[in-house]
Amino acid sequence: MRRTTFAPAVLAAAALLTACAGTPAASTPATTATAAPTITADADGHSTGDGHDHDEATEHYHGPNVTWDAGSEKRVKDTAAKAMTLFGRPTVEEKTWFKDLEPLLAAEYKEDARYIDPARVPFSTVTDGPAISREAQNPMTVTAAFDTDAGPWTIMLHRIGQDDPWLVTSISPVDAQ
Repeated sequence: MRRTTFAPAVLAAAALLTACAGTPAASTPATTATAAPTITADADGHSTGDGHDHDEATEHYHGPNVTWDAGSEKRVKDTAAKAMTLFGRPTVEEKTWFKDLEPLLAAEYKEDARYIDPARVPFSTVTDGPAISREAQNPMTVTAAFDTDAGPWTIMLHRIGQDDPWLVTSISPVDAQ
């Protein structure tokens, strides 16, 4: 019984493979190759005659034009200092603590911060900072370092564009080494 149900499946698979393989090259008639039309595409993959304006002055925008300047540094320092001050309030009720801090947080960090018990934050006073550090070619992400009454802490901040707000992506103590 098993042989009869297995045999049709094998025959069907063999027929399918034979159909996919096609006929040998020797028995196929010769075809004349025609050259495909030449299409010139720009960096975005748009080609001439495709309905896109290809004027140099109106080329597609490839991303935010973000630079590091004195204004960027002042805004990130102000945001970091405010966030650190709001974070280090262990005597504030949890809902108030989060409500005050939430507008300064990036969406992905809000979920983590929502579950922080402010009573467990070990500092209540920022004693120095922020000291800002960033990668030379990255004007969108910085680390702000602070000294507190419970040791050093860092805040990571990020912005999407030049005029977008700096948002906190993490707040953490510096590991003693």
